[in-house]
Amino acid sequence: MKPRSPGLKGCFIVNTEQLEMFTTQVGLGGTKELPAVNRNVVIVHHDAQHTSIQAAIRVLPKTGSNRMRVYESLCKHNATDEELETSLNMSGNTIRPTRGTLVKDGLIKDSGFKRLTRSGNDAIVWCVA
Repeated sequence: MKPRSPGLKGCFIVNTEQLEMFTTQVGLGGTKELPAVNRNVVIVHHDAQHTSIQAAIRVLPKTGSNRMRVYESLCKHNATDEELETSLNMSGNTIRPTRGTLVKDGLIKDSGFKRLTRSGNDAIVWCVA
C-alpha cells in the first residue's frame, strides 16, 4: 500500500483485479459511467490506525458481495441502516461502511424521509439513486 498523504481526507483501496469496475447507465440525459455495484472497495480515513487498515484489507474481497446485497435490498424497498441490518442479518459495522461506499459512488441516496430507530432516534431512509 502507498503511504498516505497528510492532506488526504480519505483514501479508497480498490481491488483492480475486478473485471468490471464501471457500468454504463442510460437515461434521459444520455449515458454515464457509474462504478459497478459489485466492485470491491473500502474507505480508510487518513488518520486510521494500523489495525483499521489491516481490517480493511482483510474484508476487501467481501465488499463487492456486501454492496450487492445492500443495493438489491434497497431496490426492493427503501430502508434505514438498522432495517438493513435486520433484513440482511449483517452487523451495523458492515452495513454503514458498505452503504457509505454506495452513496459515494452515486448508486444510493438519502430519500428525504426519516424513520425512528428502536431507540427512538431519527434515521435516514436510503433509496436507490
